[in-house]
Amino acid sequence: MNNRIYRVTIDIINLILGFLTIYAMMFTILLITKSNAAPFLLFLFSLSGALLSYYIKRYAKHIWAFLLFHFLLILILIFLVPSTIGKLLCAFFMLAVTIYSLVKRLREEEMARKNVTPSLLLVFALLYVINYQLRFPELTHLLFGLTVTFILLFFINSYLINFEHYFSLQQETSNVPLKQIKTVNHTIIIFFLGLSFANMFFFTKLPLKELLLSIQKGLLKLIRMVLSLLPEASSKIEETQENAPKKVPIPKHIKVPENTPSPLWEFIQNLITTLLIAAVIIGTIALISYAIYKLYQAFYKEKRSLFKDNTEFISPFDRREKAIKNKSIVNKNSFFRFWNQTNSDKIRRAFYKAVLSKKGKPPKVSATPWELSRYILSDNSSADIEADKKTEALAYYYEKARYNKADCTKEDIENFKKLLY
Repeated sequence: MNNRIYRVTIDIINLILGFLTIYAMMFTILLITKSNAAPFLLFLFSLSGALLSYYIKRYAKHIWAFLLFHFLLILILIFLVPSTIGKLLCAFFMLAVTIYSLVKRLREEEMARKNVTPSLLLVFALLYVINYQLRFPELTHLLFGLTVTFILLFFINSYLINFEHYFSLQQETSNVPLKQIKTVNHTIIIFFLGLSFANMFFFTKLPLKELLLSIQKGLLKLIRMVLSLLPEASSKIEETQENAPKKVPIPKHIKVPENTPSPLWEFIQNLITTLLIAAVIIGTIALISYAIYKLYQAFYKEKRSLFKDNTEFISPFDRREKAIKNKSIVNKNSFFRFWNQTNSDKIRRAFYKAVLSKKGKPPKVSATPWELSRYILSDNSSADIEADKKTEALAYYYEKARYNKADCTKEDIENFKKLLY
């Protein structure tokens, strides 16, 4: 399997993760300075410059070509960005990218890729704290979107790094279904990312307070319904409802103090409700993941057949060679082999049924045909010499039916049945 695509993808995702943190700081500076630079153009040009710098680092063969292309790239981006503050930010950013690419080019290339440090999330947290004082609504939405994107890309990159590392170690291993494993793993990670994105979108668009209150009311109704099923409890509930004092209207001139709930009990109630919702969500995700795992396990589970010998395929090559199939002497007249068995299949099936029909301690899994024949004839009251002859004859017919290319005759079936019965 070619791992170059995965290595390039890992490097690009690492580059994007670092760019997201830097762009968050650049956008904050633009808001503080009240610059009229277009943030979207700054984002587009800066990201394009970082990606072009990566490809210059990969394909530039000489140091002068590396520096010349980066110098031209910086000049083009400065010319395209509209405002002065945007030009300065883009110039400093591309200068830092050039130095970073030069250091990476001069260093020896690492064999194993690494993910960026998750401590970069502290930059977003620090900007959140700063924005709490500045109160820029645009920055709040941007930081939320960048944080979610950073987390999802971080998970994708971790998956790709482990995937590439595992398959780089399996290059010389034969009989590994690389294509099936890759397809299943990609499907699972895409499902996980889709589920994560759906949960984030669901909980950001829906009013969380009303959702928690509706879940709380539903739980209370469920508890009351369960308690009402008890005979003693239902009678007590009816008595309390009948004996409850009736509400007396209060005159308007009398002011009744509002009964505010205790903040401690309100916090405990919200905490319990939040924990229950989190447990339901985690349980649902776990059940879906377990169902996908069991489906994958059942789909690729090895199937055993009565008429097929299970052999292990060992080859020094990555792919299975197309072997030339020798034409079998046995004629197979039908696709449904169960209804149109050969004579050899009938002998093997009768031998198999004879082993299963014996009561008592089963034979060893590694038993030979001779040992299985002796196990079948264990209740036979013949003499020792005659029993040994029958055992050898029974094993002979079974081995002939299993290993001989030519089909057995009807006389072999009759002789085999005489030995059994």
